[in-house]
Amino acid sequence: MLHSVAERVIHCGQQTEIYMANKPLTKFLSIRLSPELHKKFHKKAEKYGVPSDVLREIVEAFIQDRLTIQPPVNVKESLYHVS
Repeated sequence: MLHSVAERVIHCGQQTEIYMANKPLTKFLSIRLSPELHKKFHKKAEKYGVPSDVLREIVEAFIQDRLTIQPPVNVKESLYHVS
């Protein structure tokens, strides 16, 4: 089955869902992870769809102030800007 550029296909277990996007997704976001962290993320993300869907939701939640990031207890200086 062929899908148009505006469709997003999500495979979750034995089910496949097709979502129509308003606009095609054309920008990329890349990060580097340790192999261990990468494996753990992919394993956990499978419960919700594909990893890119989970990352997309995290980005949208961050922009909409629905995501709260708490600093690790053992880090003194970091991107968290807390004393």
